[in-house]
Amino acid sequence: MSKISDKFPQADFPQKETDSSSSQENFDLSQENSSSMTNLIGKLRGNYDFFTDMTDKEIIWILRLCGRRSYKQGQTIFQEGDAGNCFYLIVYGEVVISRGNTELARLGTGECFGEMAVLDDAPRSATAKAADETLVFSVERDILTDVFPTLGFKVAANLAKQLSVKLRETDELIKGSSDTPI
Repeated sequence: MSKISDKFPQADFPQKETDSSSSQENFDLSQENSSSMTNLIGKLRGNYDFFTDMTDKEIIWILRLCGRRSYKQGQTIFQEGDAGNCFYLIVYGEVVISRGNTELARLGTGECFGEMAVLDDAPRSATAKAADETLVFSVERDILTDVFPTLGFKVAANLAKQLSVKLRETDELIKGSSDTPI
């Protein structure tokens, strides 16, 4: 079995190979220097906190290395207990995160999910389903660790920041519910 890094040519911007049986699509970024690419990078930075601290070249790498997956309303993205080898960034749509019959969160455009399993290599702690027609970028752990580890470090730092925000929001919800008289 070959390493993921063996799948990529030694060009400045590698293309990710795909399995033809996968529903995953990749981006054609053959016009990296065009004004449309500059506009796309500007939109990504403006609309997605995830890309704020990345250079243009790093954003292009992420776009080259990530998959693009679309889900119909009600379609399961992953189940609680599944092995997690990628995280997702919502391009558009809405995703419901739940455990059992309890909805834990509703996430929209620009938000990440599935990052915990990528960071700690543990099974998925919840189920993710598309609440609407949804398009996501998916980024695999092995790509970040094997192909471009310096970018992987930056991505992990961004994910840690987003997890911290989620944890603080959850903490505030818990504090608020404990202040309510019974």
